[in-house]
Amino acid sequence: MTNNNNKNLKELAETLKLHTFSSYGEHVKPDTPLEEALITLMSLEYERRHEATVLRRVKYAGLPNGKTINTFKLLPSIPHLKKDQVDSLKTCEFIKNGQNVCSLGGSGTGKSHLMAAICCEAINLGYSAKFLRVSDMLTMLHEASTEKKLGAAMKILLNVDVLACDELGYISLSVKKSQLLFDVIAKRSDAGKSTFVTSNYAFSEWKNFIGDSVMTKALVGKLAGNAIVLNMNGEDYRLLKRKT
Repeated sequence: MTNNNNKNLKELAETLKLHTFSSYGEHVKPDTPLEEALITLMSLEYERRHEATVLRRVKYAGLPNGKTINTFKLLPSIPHLKKDQVDSLKTCEFIKNGQNVCSLGGSGTGKSHLMAAICCEAINLGYSAKFLRVSDMLTMLHEASTEKKLGAAMKILLNVDVLACDELGYISLSVKKSQLLFDVIAKRSDAGKSTFVTSNYAFSEWKNFIGDSVMTKALVGKLAGNAIVLNMNGEDYRLLKRKT
């Protein structure tokens, strides 16, 4: 390739944001057949863009660091969670099918870790996700409603493919916050969007922090009607580690 053609190719590649093509000399040999060179460069460009998209979506999702499927371990102390359940969640078919996931069990059993790991898998498969503590999410929505910005705040939560709501039940909810939580769950369910919830409490105990039996029944009905329910009761692995 002449110097002029080389210069023109690099300029065009940069203009079109085909960064792999602009440095083609690093990836293909001079005598590589044209079709083979194009396939190589296009594959590398796809990988570069996919990685950039994943990093951007992970940052937007607000996922906790290091909580991936590779760092999640099935533990004998959590006897009811099975490998086939985790493997099924990894495929993210539940998102495609518009199913919710409820992970219920005591503290320190890996509920938040698993939820974050599945969100990571979803992002790698092209889905969008948002990971929030329930208390933070409801505070955000409550503040937005007082500032007449609830529609915009709600839109963020309704648009993602999977909304991860962590630690439901850590604090008791006011009537207003219970209504906001129901609105999020109900609107996502009605739109066929998946919501993943972790809680230390069984459904029968939710009235204790929601405060109203009618609201509790409606919320559980919307969330759990088509949900995958994971029983993650067991011993706190952090306490077990201290004993060993």
